[in-house]
Amino acid sequence: MAVSHIEFYSEKLEMKTRVNVILPEHVDKDGQVLLLLHGLGDDENTWFEQTRIVSYASGSNITVIMPRVDRSYYTTSVGGPKYFEYVSQEILQRCQEWFNIPNNKEQTFIAGISMGGFGALKVGLTNPKRFKQIFVMSAMPDIITNWRNNSERDEWYRSLFGTPEQIQESINDVSYLVSKQNETAPKIWQLCGRNDSFYDMNVILDQQIRKRGLKHQFVEVSGGHEWSVWDKAIKQVLNIIDDK
Repeated sequence: MAVSHIEFYSEKLEMKTRVNVILPEHVDKDGQVLLLLHGLGDDENTWFEQTRIVSYASGSNITVIMPRVDRSYYTTSVGGPKYFEYVSQEILQRCQEWFNIPNNKEQTFIAGISMGGFGALKVGLTNPKRFKQIFVMSAMPDIITNWRNNSERDEWYRSLFGTPEQIQESINDVSYLVSKQNETAPKIWQLCGRNDSFYDMNVILDQQIRKRGLKHQFVEVSGGHEWSVWDKAIKQVLNIIDDK
């Protein structure tokens, strides 16, 4: 296993950025690829700092890609960097070129926590032909409700999303994305702690996914919005991908 820390110029972002990649000992055509997204206030290093992901990935055939997206909500804002295109298009393409990793749906997965859970749903459901499965841990899946609950974020959210009305039936509206899926959609694995501040949102998301009849599993665990939950969760995610 190898760990690579890369700084490069992103064409989509039009600036330098960083990405961390965990590579199997021998990258081959039978391996899997996980695009792993960070939460609000985190960066590309946080998975290393807060979990034992390197240990968990050791011995597997999984390439884990951890990009940096700052506080973007994986969104392309008006006049701002194209974070959505960067995550949904460029970073996988770059890593495929650098490391010769697999490039097909059956071997490609996406996961994230909190803001990254929103990003994983957004990227995965707008690109259902690219990802086999979406893993969301303690996701924040409802921007409009979160906006309403955090009025101090109004100016910031407007810079990202415009208005709440503009979110509706857009790629930033997870419930809308769910409603547009069919039997070919990626399977969704959803985990949330019962004491998590986003638990109620996750219960509603679970209901929406079930109503649509998508392939899905909702795992409820003890705990809140915290790394002790996510350390255990990422181990589960890697085991599912590695079919252990």
